[in-house]
Amino acid sequence: MTSVSVLSDRSHQSTPNPTSTSIVVKSTQNQLVETPIATPELQPINEKLFITSFDFPIPEDASRLIETSYRFGSTQFGERIPHDGVEILNPEGTPVLAVADGEVYFSGNDRTYKRGRFTNFYGNIIIIKHDLPHYSVPVYSFYAHLSEIIVNEGEIVTRGQEIGSVGATGKAFSNHLHFEVRIGDVLLQNARNPELFLPLIPTEDYPKVGILIGSLISQQGNPIPGVTVVVQRMENDILVPGTSIYVETYAKTIFSEQNWGENFVISNLPEGEYRVSAFAYQYFVEKFISIKGNEFTTVTLQPEN
Repeated sequence: MTSVSVLSDRSHQSTPNPTSTSIVVKSTQNQLVETPIATPELQPINEKLFITSFDFPIPEDASRLIETSYRFGSTQFGERIPHDGVEILNPEGTPVLAVADGEVYFSGNDRTYKRGRFTNFYGNIIIIKHDLPHYSVPVYSFYAHLSEIIVNEGEIVTRGQEIGSVGATGKAFSNHLHFEVRIGDVLLQNARNPELFLPLIPTEDYPKVGILIGSLISQQGNPIPGVTVVVQRMENDILVPGTSIYVETYAKTIFSEQNWGENFVISNLPEGEYRVSAFAYQYFVEKFISIKGNEFTTVTLQPEN
């Protein structure tokens, strides 16, 4: 894994002993049998398998699409404040579910106590504290703009339990769930990209999807903020027209997850071949990658010296 993204022009410090966010599935031992037969070969461990500790905060029969125009870390190219979570659009009253077992850390509104960038920004909000096996510190899940809250502070909740309903309280422009993940503390600077924690969602049209976890960095190895990265589908080494996906690298005030060191993420990419490219400080950089179902693919874009 790479280094922690420190949002300044100074060089980055490496994170000591980072732990993996993916669950490694260990092979089982072969059992002895009475009749001697050939021992079958063990299946190799898939080290690229993308498995998270969270479920999705919206039921299967509702929309689980993450709004792609305002991803985590995006400013919509200077039009809005940096985004500290992801948006999942659904009608008012759609159930909101706990993503994992945990304890309700906060249940209420943010009219008097700032939970985001301003007071009365998230409206009705629930914060759940989780103890995850791959983190030595608590991980918090945030559920904001709720129309209804049905759990109380200190309550123990279970994975998939209904905790509230989608709404448009606070500074929301429409009904949706604003979902965040914060690591170690509930402070705003501890927000990390939720797409790294949510499961992949295949569809009927795209039954095999993966996740792209990328870094656009300078020649000195520092993250380059607010730049457009273009991801284009390829078939037979030819770019497929109309398949371009545009993602903005994280703003300066947004931090990467310590195990990935990323500054852009695209989840639920259909399986296939892609070109990933960007203009970085007047240099054009590109890489060619493969996306495979249920796997993560990492890419680093860096201008050559």
